[in-house]
Amino acid sequence: MEELKKGDVILGYYEILEEIGEGTFGKVYKVKALRGRYKGKVFALKVATNPYAIRYLWKEAQTLILFRHPNIVSLQSYLYKKDKKELYLIYEYMDFGTLKDYVQKKGRLTEEEALKVLRHIVNALEYLHSRGYIHSDIKPENIFGKRVLPSVVWKLGDFGLIKIRGEASVLDVKGTVGFIAPEIFRGEIHRSSDIFSLGCLTYYMLTGKTPFEGETPQERKKKNKEGRVELPEELSPKMRNLLGKMLEPDYTKRFRTAKELKEFMIAEGLM
Repeated sequence: MEELKKGDVILGYYEILEEIGEGTFGKVYKVKALRGRYKGKVFALKVATNPYAIRYLWKEAQTLILFRHPNIVSLQSYLYKKDKKELYLIYEYMDFGTLKDYVQKKGRLTEEEALKVLRHIVNALEYLHSRGYIHSDIKPENIFGKRVLPSVVWKLGDFGLIKIRGEASVLDVKGTVGFIAPEIFRGEIHRSSDIFSLGCLTYYMLTGKTPFEGETPQERKKKNKEGRVELPEELSPKMRNLLGKMLEPDYTKRFRTAKELKEFMIAEGLM
């Protein structure tokens, strides 16, 4: 398809305001509705044109359209143009950007701030897990912030790799090294795999680094496969205990679901 630029009108309904990102599955634009019930409202538009991207985003669209949760990025609508083989997805616009950008800007977050983000994402995951889904791609780029005065609400997004519990085993490792549960490298995935990824995310918020740093991609992958994490000494005992349980390499000893994790956090006064 032709390169979209500011001022272009797409689908006869949305005006392109600017390009706001480019992910694995295509470019993302900030757009404004020109007419209808959403006239003047700003959204995020994702456009996919290659077959690989379309396959994953089609799955995301059909799943996400069913979800309604305050901590999950909502999908407004989607449209597939068969003649041009183009898939368009319209999401709520997350005006605060990604958690990755936020952590990079700040260097690291305080425990209090990291716990606030964690609570929001645990709520989103509890919703998914209770419906039999596994997100399978939890990482800082897939957590988005939205300004809701006087604070920020954090939401889980990017459902291109979502799986239904009990689906066929993983044939090839998908996800991001540094945030993958060790069992995924062995072709297994469970709801507790999301908990490990969430532990990696929390570690990243608190340190500005992934738990599996290395000189080369091979070294990082090897460390991630083993799944053993050195916890920072400066963390409070409660945070060390929580992270240790989330980052347990053996998935059978981890919290099995986000509900179990949430119940533990409530009992510990962390929720």
